Amino acid sequence: MKKVVVYSVAIAFLCVAGFAGISMAEEDKGPAEITLQTEEAKKPAVFPHAAHQEKVECAKCHEDANYTAGAWTKDSGHALCKDCHKAEGASTKCGTCHPKK
Repeated sequence: MKKVVVYSVAIAFLCVAGFAGISMAEEDKGPAEITLQTEEAKKPAVFPHAAHQEKVECAKCHEDANYTAGAWTKDSGHALCKDCHKAEGASTKCGTCHPKK
């Protein structure tokens, strides 16, 4: 009987630890949509972050030389986004990222 209790406690512990590990493995993916605005920009860029995450690995952008968190510029944005759009055959028209209000 003592072995049954010990095994039951051990199994319960492993289940709880496993569920905790699963929830900790789910990382913060950031906002679903990001509006990128610089002081000199005429129109902000609207970036559908969640839609890109479905198609592109995070490192593709976040490890690119043109990406610096919190330091977005027109030049870095155009270099990162337009080059990728060209390579993937996506639209590079201004309205794709800079929609009219």
